[in-house]
Amino acid sequence: MVDTHRRYATFVLLAAIAALACGAPPLGPSEDTEALIYRDPSNRFLFSYPRSFGTTLVGTDSGFADRVAAIRFSVFSTSGLGGEAVLGRGRVSLDLQAAGGLYDDLLRGGLPQAMRNAVETVLTPLTRENLCDLIAREKHLDLDAPAFSALTETHRAALASLDAMGNIAPRVFRCSVNGQTVTFDKDAAVAPNGGRRRVYGAVRFLETDYSAFQLIRAAAPVDDALLEEMRRVVSSWRAP
Repeated sequence: MVDTHRRYATFVLLAAIAALACGAPPLGPSEDTEALIYRDPSNRFLFSYPRSFGTTLVGTDSGFADRVAAIRFSVFSTSGLGGEAVLGRGRVSLDLQAAGGLYDDLLRGGLPQAMRNAVETVLTPLTRENLCDLIAREKHLDLDAPAFSALTETHRAALASLDAMGNIAPRVFRCSVNGQTVTFDKDAAVAPNGGRRRVYGAVRFLETDYSAFQLIRAAAPVDDALLEEMRRVVSSWRAP
């Protein structure tokens, strides 16, 4: 699991370097004078976001594997952890271990291929209908399932630890579904007997070549107005 932590730290460092090296893509005002339009440089999608979010930069692990694009905001993303708009394909992943480490591609991707295959056989995929339930759970795997029969006790313990990473004893304060978008606010301990972290955001499930568009951040405080603003950002996503 040490390699997984190192891989995650490397992603964050590389994202910071990329952000310094890359300028923001062209922006233009939307009908809302307080909003801007982000247009993907490859013309795959666009979305609107508040002017107060700042300028856009290349986000963490953008373009790697199923993380099609990650967009970091110069103000919003620096006012806490995460806060990047992320377009994904394949299995839906949640940033910042919002449902534990196994639902976070940046962490699950560090597993050996055989273990990752076994996990994906057992792990319930995130959907619009079950996201509120799954983010409220600390455990998401039955480690006695046949798919894990070849794993050692050490490997099983590592999976259990990864499953609960950043998501120990979660408490969901609110979680609602509006169309294809789920908006949530929760907290959880980041380590056994450790401090708790507030995580909130919006996830839009897509019925296209992509699976989800999300904006998740860990910071305090949060209120209904901010959650609604984040919901509007992900709900504005569209293909050109």
